[in-house]
Amino acid sequence: MTYGSGWWRISLRMGLHLLSGLSVLMSCVVASAQAPAEAEVAKSLRVEWERSTASWKRPSIEGYVYNDSSYRIGSVRLRVESLDGENHVVDERLAWVYGNINAGGRWYFSVPLPTSGNTFRVSVESFHLVARETSRESP
Repeated sequence: MTYGSGWWRISLRMGLHLLSGLSVLMSCVVASAQAPAEAEVAKSLRVEWERSTASWKRPSIEGYVYNDSSYRIGSVRLRVESLDGENHVVDERLAWVYGNINAGGRWYFSVPLPTSGNTFRVSVESFHLVARETSRESP
């Protein structure tokens, strides 16, 4: 067997294919490891809100998103649904919670009040995991 110019090209191609396959495999492992964490964090989120009654503000829904998980989260998007008298959704709006919510923390939000509907329902539509945080212990 001679080691001419064609041999190293084949070896290089095989090496690149192997690296490509490994990177795809690693990204699948990371994605599958994150999915259970996101599902667990989603169970740890809650929203408390009320209609703003201040006369100097425009009508809105204001409140806090509570993060009872061990992860800091960001890019939190809320779904605000307007319901009629029979609890059917007549309008919906998506809104962002600006800022990251620390593990065990809360973050304020304010959403303009939808024009239709008698009652409203507010829920977390989506979020991103930022980092796992260690528990803070007092000295």
